[in-house]
Amino acid sequence: DMTNYAEALREISAAREEVPGRKGYPGYLYTDLATIYERAGKIKGSKGSLTQIPILSMPSDDITHPIPDLTGYITEGQIVLGRDLHRKEIYPPISILSCLSRLMKEGVGEGKTRNDHQNVSSQLYSAYSRALELRALAEIVGKAGLAPNDIKYLEFGDLFESKFLKQGFDENRTLEDTLGIAWNLFSTLPVNELTKVKQDEIDSYLKVTK
Repeated sequence: DMTNYAEALREISAAREEVPGRKGYPGYLYTDLATIYERAGKIKGSKGSLTQIPILSMPSDDITHPIPDLTGYITEGQIVLGRDLHRKEIYPPISILSCLSRLMKEGVGEGKTRNDHQNVSSQLYSAYSRALELRALAEIVGKAGLAPNDIKYLEFGDLFESKFLKQGFDENRTLEDTLGIAWNLFSTLPVNELTKVKQDEIDSYLKVTK
């Protein structure tokens, strides 16, 4: 756990009476983390590459804490797990709105995955984000105070977590299966709300999965 490493580094820095940085961590924390993370990559003169998947516990679940914040600047992506999803027994409990991949655009699309992959991803992010906003609003005003379209987004959010995010421990879902589930979820929303996908993609995939 990189958090344990950073905590140990802070204690050593304090014992040396070094000038502290953010939250008492030494000013060279970024350099130290970069030195560790950047060991991954291609090796000159050799085939293949090294991929690193470090684990990091966020203190108080704060993604702006210096450790996850600096890690986010250095690494090419991050997968964030959410306690709320874990409590709802959603496995894997991936909090997608906090996740990031700087390399995704280079590895998706026609000839790599499928032509609608990037747009489907954007539409899922947009719709799920709206669903979470409306959940928070519904806790204040109640579902009765929401518009019909808002109710559809709430239903979308529940289905997204139970059908798209949630997988069995031994489930082996293909990319085609995953994209198919996404289009099935889109069919629960009004077509005019699907602003992130192209019309030809709607014509090709939405009708098939209704």
